[in-house]
Amino acid sequence: MGDGDNQYFYNNYNYNKAHNELDKHVNLATLSLVLGLISIPFCFFMYTGIILGGIAIVMAILSKGTAQRLLPQAKKGIFYGSIGVVLGYAVLISSIHNLVTDPTYRQQLNQFSEQYYGESMDDMLKELGVELQAQ
Repeated sequence: MGDGDNQYFYNNYNYNKAHNELDKHVNLATLSLVLGLISIPFCFFMYTGIILGGIAIVMAILSKGTAQRLLPQAKKGIFYGSIGVVLGYAVLISSIHNLVTDPTYRQQLNQFSEQYYGESMDDMLKELGVELQAQ
């Protein structure tokens, strides 16, 4: 087998999974890929996408072990996990922006806050010294 054949086996996902069933690095890389893929749709549910994407990235890096390069699954896990983290933060920032700038969202937040805490969110912010301008 020449160097080209070795490259084929290294980059072939099915070969890695089928011939390295007991290798924990392959399992970590595969789990990283799965978590990275799951993190993308879950970025719309609170912080779940951010957490799953971060775990996927860490697992992909840990799957390298002492090898010179990352497995293909690990590379994809880092890619998809990064997308999940970035999308999760984008959703979080846009939600906060909408709560601060949109009066209907702000009114709903104040109603929920009064139901749960007995005080509106605007009143709580005034106690902290933050006053948001009503638009």
